[in-house]
Amino acid sequence: MGRINKRKRRLLKLVAVLLLLAAAAGALFLFQVRKVTVYGNSRHSSEEISAGLTEGTLMKNTLYLLWKYREREVPDTLPFLSSLHVQMKSPSHIEVQVTEKELAGYIDKGGYVYFDRDGVILEVSDESYDGIPIITGVSIVGDAVLYQKLPTESSAQLRTILSLTQLLSYQKLDASEIRFGENMEITVFIEGVEAELGQDEYLEEKIANLNKILPKLSGKSGILHLENFTGRNETVSFTPSDEPNTVTDVMNGTSAGSEDNDTVSGGDTGQEDGSSVDTGGSAEGGDGDTGEGSAEGTVDEPEEQDTGVIFPMVFNSSGTLVYNVHISNGVVVDEYGSQVPGVTINEDGNVVDAYMNVFDSTTGELIQ
Repeated sequence: MGRINKRKRRLLKLVAVLLLLAAAAGALFLFQVRKVTVYGNSRHSSEEISAGLTEGTLMKNTLYLLWKYREREVPDTLPFLSSLHVQMKSPSHIEVQVTEKELAGYIDKGGYVYFDRDGVILEVSDESYDGIPIITGVSIVGDAVLYQKLPTESSAQLRTILSLTQLLSYQKLDASEIRFGENMEITVFIEGVEAELGQDEYLEEKIANLNKILPKLSGKSGILHLENFTGRNETVSFTPSDEPNTVTDVMNGTSAGSEDNDTVSGGDTGQEDGSSVDTGGSAEGGDGDTGEGSAEGTVDEPEEQDTGVIFPMVFNSSGTLVYNVHISNGVVVDEYGSQVPGVTINEDGNVVDAYMNVFDSTTGELIQ
């Protein structure tokens, strides 16, 4: 009797094990990845992403796939992605939301070599993407290898390229080209404006100021001189390409103790965006001086105006920048004719704003 009971128990255990194995086999068969839907991709195909995601035997199982990517980590098989999120739509269907790494720029080496914000090569292609700046004046040393660092001539050169592309991206400026000269002087091309940035110095200040100046130059083309700009109230100049002998002053409005770094076009030239100044050429009365950032050229003196010279910008008593102010009836007023609080005229006849910036009342230029 005891032997019969033992046999029954063994038989029951065997049946239970077989049932568990059958259930497991059924589950494995049921939870097999048969369909992958990918969203968020533009440069890489859904098939490429699906293959990289499900590479390996275990990765074919839906439940294991969900567990594997529960932390949303990007696998090494998909180095061109910055993030992913896997969801199960059914036992055999998964949905993947991805974000591709952004392209920071490219270098033309027979084919377009695209790299990301870290300088890693993401793509080598004959296709040109809109909104991605080409980097000229630098060369790649050796072969361009996918998912390896961009092999430039020096690490310092690569660091400058990456800093500049990140600053432009942060300021939401779409440059078409970033050009490096023989001495690594930098020119950024944005629509019709060539922004001369000079050497790799004060790039953050230069790009922030460029972002403020560009709206004032909307629809215009020419050269904007920011080579010597450091963010300390310098006057920079813009030379329109269609008026080679005209210089437009553009002044930075930052002063000590101010967090703003704003710019606006200068005084009246007969154009809406700048003031005519003598930049060393011949004009009645002798030589003129525009200060740092001025370009060479000869211009006519502006006509007399009843309201006086227009000043680029001043700080009022509230610390707010006020644009296009001028002197009227012995007081400083804004473009609407209202007196600007905190802005006065000193004993020398010069305009003094609330931050003690002093402007020449005859030219509108910053004195101190």
